[in-house]
Amino acid sequence: MNTLTVTYHHTTNYGAVLQAYALQQTLISLGHENVILETKDVVKKKKGKSFNIRSLYLDFLSWLRRKENDRLKDYFAIFHEKKLLLTRPYTNMSDLKSDCPEADCLITGSDQVWKFSTTPRFLDARLLKFGKESAIRFSYAASMEELCYSDEQKAKLRDALSNYKGISVREQSAKDYIESFTPYHCLRVLDPVFLLSKERWHEFSKEPRIKGPFILCYQVQRNKRMADVAYQIKKKTGFPIVSICNTPIKWMRSDYTFYDVPIEEFIGFYQSASYVVSASFHGVALGIVFEKPVYALIKNARSNRIKDLMHLFELDKFVEHQDNKGQVALYGNGEIDNTIRIKEHNISLSLDYLRKMLG
Repeated sequence: MNTLTVTYHHTTNYGAVLQAYALQQTLISLGHENVILETKDVVKKKKGKSFNIRSLYLDFLSWLRRKENDRLKDYFAIFHEKKLLLTRPYTNMSDLKSDCPEADCLITGSDQVWKFSTTPRFLDARLLKFGKESAIRFSYAASMEELCYSDEQKAKLRDALSNYKGISVREQSAKDYIESFTPYHCLRVLDPVFLLSKERWHEFSKEPRIKGPFILCYQVQRNKRMADVAYQIKKKTGFPIVSICNTPIKWMRSDYTFYDVPIEEFIGFYQSASYVVSASFHGVALGIVFEKPVYALIKNARSNRIKDLMHLFELDKFVEHQDNKGQVALYGNGEIDNTIRIKEHNISLSLDYLRKMLG
């Protein structure tokens, strides 16, 4: 079957590209062809630019680390070109509807595809309001970040979902929210990064530049609690702290900080880490994928997706709010075994859902 996925992938964000890659590889392994919709959003440049101390500081950091930043952008560009099967770029919905790729099945997800404020030009694409009427439509692990739709947005989603064969979401909170204003049942499934086995990820990965045991820290935005958690683990273990950034900002002091990690090496760091400390959803998810002791950092209500994930894996006591103080909980002997059990069960449910939708 020819399948087409609508998701977020064209960005310098490790989680976004890895979930897109994982879902595509899973669909192919199930015997289906797949391409990902490539969009090129047109954004009008604002006239003039407001300057303040923060913007000047960010500009300075970007200049200071321009070589690393350029390398990182090149790594992501190569990944998009070499590792993902994409359609031609579409610039707007009219373009997409008039020259739609041939597809028997349209899939929306994963990541925050139902966050209405992001790239509104292609919202109808993420609601699968294009393509032939006979095409199968369903979502896989759709997410939406904030659960506060307006009445108009609720009506829009409710109308779109009437054409879906199945609805699956990534978070329990999203399931409960959608079911509160639609007549439809939602299934909770795992993010696509879980669908590839550790062995498959190993084939994809590259050996990290740091050898030996280490504490891996990854955050997309600053969380004040990260340094304290990492330092506590370092004090107990003696392991060095490795920090990976995909922005010019150094969020915390660490023994090693890298701004230019290729995507394959990013996976290699996760494979080799002894502990994972992350304020990113996919940073936390990959720690669980590779069965590491993982500490999830949250800062506000938008962190529901991280809390939901940790709750699913019965790891609530390893969730740290940025305003927390005191000692972090220690992993026991049985917690990784329990994580593996929960992971295997939910992977099976998630794959069963995909097979049912594609059958």
